[in-house]
Amino acid sequence: MAEKRAVGVTLPGASSPAQAAALGARAEAAGCDAVWVLDVRRDPYLLSAAVAGSTSRVAIGTNVAVAFARSPTVTAAAAWDLALWTGGRFVLGLGSQVGPTLKARFGVIADRPAARMRDYVTAVRACFQSFRQGYGGYEGEFYSIRRPAFQPGAEALDHDPPIYVAAVNPLMAQVVGEVGDGLAAHTFITEDYMREVLLPALQSGAARADKSRPPVLLQMLVAPSREAASAQMLAYVVPGYRRVLDHAGLGEIADRVMEAMREGRRAEARQLIDQHLLDRLAIVFGADPESLGAALERWSPHAERLSLSVPWFGTDQTEQAAHFERVLQGLAKLH
Repeated sequence: MAEKRAVGVTLPGASSPAQAAALGARAEAAGCDAVWVLDVRRDPYLLSAAVAGSTSRVAIGTNVAVAFARSPTVTAAAAWDLALWTGGRFVLGLGSQVGPTLKARFGVIADRPAARMRDYVTAVRACFQSFRQGYGGYEGEFYSIRRPAFQPGAEALDHDPPIYVAAVNPLMAQVVGEVGDGLAAHTFITEDYMREVLLPALQSGAARADKSRPPVLLQMLVAPSREAASAQMLAYVVPGYRRVLDHAGLGEIADRVMEAMREGRRAEARQLIDQHLLDRLAIVFGADPESLGAALERWSPHAERLSLSVPWFGTDQTEQAAHFERVLQGLAKLH
């Protein structure tokens, strides 16, 4: 039997603030360790606030908020206030987002994402310090912030919000090891890639900073069907993530999927994903207790924290909410 891990849930991507509050309360009642929110449609900090108002025990966090779409001060202020509100339950999860999507969504271009993320996280921590003591600033390679605490005055908080950072590639994982409190691992990962690539890179970064390896939070996808899982994975078969498939000897499949997508042959792309990729990734098929239990047993050795999410790409809001309810019911029966 694998060591028992902390298991949380990630709210459906299309959840409104009112739905987030209700689902967060249900997740807490179901015995979940944490409630995580995405940054795919709603503002993740507003959703976190909605969950904060309806819960009293669970950790609440972004998994993950897009860092480079917001200044470090904006991010730090939201995280600080959520930590104050929740009595320290908030976890700040940050991600770079792949370059083309960052530009398409936010009109932002951010070069050198790993080096930029190192500077971003360091800047956020400097903002925390300025909020704590009432003054201060930051000068770094990418960010220069003279006065994050625009209204002076010290403010007490027991501890800074922990910062988790998403990483798929080893260079970013090294940065997480250096400056992060945890690594947010993606569903689009194989067990071998986690063990042979991501964790050694994380350990290397931590050693460089002379600290212990940060814990890993793995987001798993609980899909109602293979079709729904294939549709979701279409969003991730992109050049920025293909290293995972190259490591598994599936580079040719990645090329075929991306070519099919470029030419509008989405059904063919989904079929290739179904046949060659799904069973290797952090995906659960079905929300019944047996399926959930087997998947948690499989992936628990690779991460200290686990979160169960539902498909949002190609799945409408009603079905997202209905399937999330099934996940909660399955989890409640496991506890």
